[in-house]
Amino acid sequence: MSKIHSTFILLLGIFWGIIVATSSSAQTCSAATDATSMTNGAPGDWNFCDGATPDSLRVSFYKLALCTSKPTYTNDDSCVYILNESTPKTVDIEIGAELNLVDGQISIPENTYRYALMMIGNKISIKTDIEFSSSQTGGKEGQGLYCWTNGEDITWGYSAKSDMPVSCGTTPDPAFSEENFLAFGDDNGGLAAQVIGQETPTTTFDVYLLHDASTLALVASSGGKPTVSALPANFIWGVQEFKSPPKISPTTTKIELGFKLTEGMQIGFNAQNPGCFGSPCVEGVNLNAFAFSVNAE
Repeated sequence: MSKIHSTFILLLGIFWGIIVATSSSAQTCSAATDATSMTNGAPGDWNFCDGATPDSLRVSFYKLALCTSKPTYTNDDSCVYILNESTPKTVDIEIGAELNLVDGQISIPENTYRYALMMIGNKISIKTDIEFSSSQTGGKEGQGLYCWTNGEDITWGYSAKSDMPVSCGTTPDPAFSEENFLAFGDDNGGLAAQVIGQETPTTTFDVYLLHDASTLALVASSGGKPTVSALPANFIWGVQEFKSPPKISPTTTKIELGFKLTEGMQIGFNAQNPGCFGSPCVEGVNLNAFAFSVNAE
């Protein structure tokens, strides 16, 4: 049994997907991205770019574990828990920041751990400001080179400008805007409670929305947007397989868990009427990837 000093550091990590609506034609976000050009000719006068980086995520952690065989949300017998709490530990994840999710030391049996699981709350908050190379109109208010999250909730559509979570201007004043994951977007443009068998160069992963720790959530919708169902989501549970799995040996003294923020955010642009009322604007932001890595030393 190895006694491991628990250090949690933000690293460039292995992708752990939290998937929202996707599009094969999505552009990569940059300072030159512009609401007018993004929405010109776009279906429904709405479009988005991928690959932006939020400044901070607020996440509530319930479970983190390493596993020798693939677990499910109803069978985790092969797992050693690093964190396993009924009351979540809520932290703000920022690039370069160090987080102590676990107090003191943890004991992990010597083994090679091909899998990891994580369970977090289904509400994740984003705080960010974005600098553009040309003046933009904020979904809620303002114009300027800077746009930022303003504290309004992030949803799958907005009925009024006052509800939109992005403001723009000359002096950024970002606040946390919360996104409540009631559904994931699937590859066909629909809604789903699970995304299975996704693959990146370094990992494969499955991710589920759970009503409770052992029950898959039900997904409901109205007008193509998720709504609260009879068994609404309260948790996001995921399992990933490492292509280069961490190995705990007698000489292991430290385990590092990393969470990647880079390139994990979408920016939405709207020129609908209603919507931004005919003026192309930066409507909102969405989390579309939450990355996770493990390194044993």
